[in-house]
Amino acid sequence: MAQVPSASKSKIEATANDFADRIEDTANTAGTATSGDVQADLEALRRDIAALTQTVASFGSGKIRQAGETSQEYIDSARERFMNAEEDIEAYVRAKPLQSLAMAAGVGYVLALLSRR
Repeated sequence: MAQVPSASKSKIEATANDFADRIEDTANTAGTATSGDVQADLEALRRDIAALTQTVASFGSGKIRQAGETSQEYIDSARERFMNAEEDIEAYVRAKPLQSLAMAAGVGYVLALLSRR
């Protein structure tokens, strides 16, 4: 599992801590606060939740992008290996055509025996 970069982790933790502090402040002042104060605190909490959601979403999309880049590297590597193997087989067949023909016939015979069962 990939590690969360420390900068992103710190930003998420800071936003979450601010959010928790605001909830605690709202709870502490709920008895003495006016309805306008409560509405303002709720609006601030909504903005904090939106910011936290956006931070988490951007972190997730960055990981998806990184996974896409990594998978493309693996695909390119596999394609290169396949092309190298194809070139090696072609060189072997050109160098030893009779042995290659005999091996192909042998493999075909074994596959025919296996497919009968």
